[in-house]
Amino acid sequence: MTKYNQLPQVEHMYIYERKSLAEIGALFGLSRRILFYWKKKYNWDKKRFEMDYEKENFSKELLEFARKIMNKVSKDIDNNQKTPPPEIYSLINILKNIPLINQYTNSIKSDKKPNKKEFLSEENLKFIEREFLGII
Repeated sequence: MTKYNQLPQVEHMYIYERKSLAEIGALFGLSRRILFYWKKKYNWDKKRFEMDYEKENFSKELLEFARKIMNKVSKDIDNNQKTPPPEIYSLINILKNIPLINQYTNSIKSDKKPNKKEFLSEENLKFIEREFLGII
């Protein structure tokens, strides 16, 4: 299998599965050079950003839609009107999936920002003190 046959799968892993180039290179036996070349040539960072932006906007639009349905149901209740069952069904389905939407949105945000707590944990600080500063 040539390197270029792996291109679609590698691109998918980088953009949609959010794998790092180091992980992909190790998995497929590809050099950093070829991966960075493909990343630049095929605009992988732009595609990844657009995918994240679309998914983040979709979750915001879905939540806004749920708010509109809730407001309508609330008005129906206040006015003693019957709410159509499809609206209630839609609202229930959206509300059931809000935790999944929030989890996904949070995962996108955490991928963009490195977690400083993981880097300088108490264990890492003690290691630095012991090995580099000579503090016991």
